[in-house]
Amino acid sequence: MSANPQAIRAFGAAHRYYQGPGALGLVGDVVSRLGRRPVLVCDAIVAGLLRPAVDAGCSAQGMAVPWLEVRGDVTRAMVQGLVRQARGTDAPDVVLAAGGGKGVDAGKAVSRELGARLVVLPTSASNDGPCSESFVYYDDEHRMESVEHLPRNPDAVIVDTEVLVRAPRALLVSGIGDALCKLYEGEQARRAHGLNLFGGRNTLAAAQLSIACERAIREHAVPGLAALQAGSPDMHFEHLTEALVLLAGLAFENSGLSIAHSMTRGLTRVPRIAATLHGQQVGYGLLVQFMLERRPQDFMQQQLDFHRAVGLATSLQGFDVPATDDVLRTIADGAMTAPHLKHFERPLSASDFVAAMRGLEALADRSPSQSLENA
Repeated sequence: MSANPQAIRAFGAAHRYYQGPGALGLVGDVVSRLGRRPVLVCDAIVAGLLRPAVDAGCSAQGMAVPWLEVRGDVTRAMVQGLVRQARGTDAPDVVLAAGGGKGVDAGKAVSRELGARLVVLPTSASNDGPCSESFVYYDDEHRMESVEHLPRNPDAVIVDTEVLVRAPRALLVSGIGDALCKLYEGEQARRAHGLNLFGGRNTLAAAQLSIACERAIREHAVPGLAALQAGSPDMHFEHLTEALVLLAGLAFENSGLSIAHSMTRGLTRVPRIAATLHGQQVGYGLLVQFMLERRPQDFMQQQLDFHRAVGLATSLQGFDVPATDDVLRTIADGAMTAPHLKHFERPLSASDFVAAMRGLEALADRSPSQSLENA
């Protein structure tokens, strides 16, 4: 008897999550429980930042840690080159995927090719990828080629907040933008009876995790950014980090995506916007989703105020891009290609997107704003 996906609830998560000041001190013990031949996958900057702690922790457990250097975009050719290097030594059984988006995605890809266990060591809270089983391949023209999947979520994620609090402010702001949409996109996916990334219906747990993520961001984003500025991971920074890395990752995989992420398909067709961080694009996309949801004026004003308080764009002018008819149509046409459009309360057209963006520009113009370069 075959199962009906519409009748099956599904939930997935990283096996272990560790977070706090000095958490990298756990790496040797965590790795030793998974295997005996680890390899570190990251770029040169991250290697300089993490290798002393990684080498010391693994050496205490009698393990050496070779380093595979990530250079450029995560392409199939680059990953195959790393895999050949790995197989040229003792075949690794644990991959340490370290850094931001590229380092983590490269490590995920290598772990899948090797059939190795996976430990993720993020160096910023810029996105919700560390806990996820998905990663992205790019082509030689720096364009997204495909979203790939691991056979399981990471075996462990180790988040050292003494490392993250030294990351650039722009990365933390991007993480806020990427995570802020999770409750609202998840609500649309649930209303549309959409399947999540594990191929099943939403659980009560997914909905509650999305709510917890939203509450933590609203409460801790501004003081968390202040802690980053001070260089000290206080309680606000810890709570914000957990929301951006753990809760947001659980929320998006177990709920699904909608308009905010659909917008990135169009925004990246505008070169100046494509050069900005993913979370900035998604943060703007969320405001467009709110316009399409026909949210009331007071709600929209609250969202604009919060976006400005943390440094997220509230209009295309925030990206230093004029809202011309051609630009709006280009973005709208790109958004219409997204697979997440089915997770919305009604069918949408490109004209709906254009109208929503025009409305947002007018709304944002009624109160002071600033470009990302000055945020």
